[in-house]
Amino acid sequence: MPSNDLTQLTSTTRFLNSNLDPNTANSIFASLAVTNPEAASGGGSGDTEEEIRQNSSANFASQQRTVTQDDYLVRTLAMPAKYGTVAKAYIEPTKAQTISAGESNSILDLYVLSNDSNGYLTTASPALKQNIITYLSQYRMVNDSINIKDGFIINIGVNFEIILLPNYNNNQVLTACILALQDYFKVSNWQINQPIILRNVYIILDRIEGVQTVKTVDIVNKVGVNLGYSPYAYDITGATANNVIYPSLDPSIFEVKYLDTDIQGKVVPL
Repeated sequence: MPSNDLTQLTSTTRFLNSNLDPNTANSIFASLAVTNPEAASGGGSGDTEEEIRQNSSANFASQQRTVTQDDYLVRTLAMPAKYGTVAKAYIEPTKAQTISAGESNSILDLYVLSNDSNGYLTTASPALKQNIITYLSQYRMVNDSINIKDGFIINIGVNFEIILLPNYNNNQVLTACILALQDYFKVSNWQINQPIILRNVYIILDRIEGVQTVKTVDIVNKVGVNLGYSPYAYDITGATANNVIYPSLDPSIFEVKYLDTDIQGKVVPL
């Protein structure tokens, strides 16, 4: 829900002072105004069929206990919706250099992201993080400590060039290519620390009827809060090796935020 969207009271307002003059009470009632200064986050439209399948099988294996890292991950993603919804999660042992002297080595860093009112990835609110801590405390092993941290969002765009077979319509083939990539880069298909395998992108485009050759595929970083993107810039070229774009050492996720505009294609001559 966007900010400043809750502007009406849905229940009768009552005052404890029953002797309040009716005219004064009506004047006070008429002057009341409400709003939500911050947009809602941590909600979701529900799990996809694939997410339900994976969470169900993993939850059955956990047997109501959190022993391994995956158990904590499953438990977090399966947290009841009334506490808020975690869109993406990733867990790893706390890096050795960040552990203070005398601290236990059984410290895990849980990186989470939620969805904003438009379904885009965003950092989890303090309330959601507190709910995660409270919820996991019911299942946590005595010696385990969990740090809840923000995952990093790396917004990207996809630019590609294709060569068509003879007698095919440029617009129709381009539209089919863009729709296929939009489906592939849906944020529901991506997880924290998942790399981009460029070969898969080429294969998707090659399979579109009318495409003779995929000439180039270029992944670009989209950055800037004023433009509606994440504030984190990322060196895509430096992170690419053997046609694989790797995420950063700090747990992060690649997101094509605006699927309708951030995927661009062009037909070029042979």
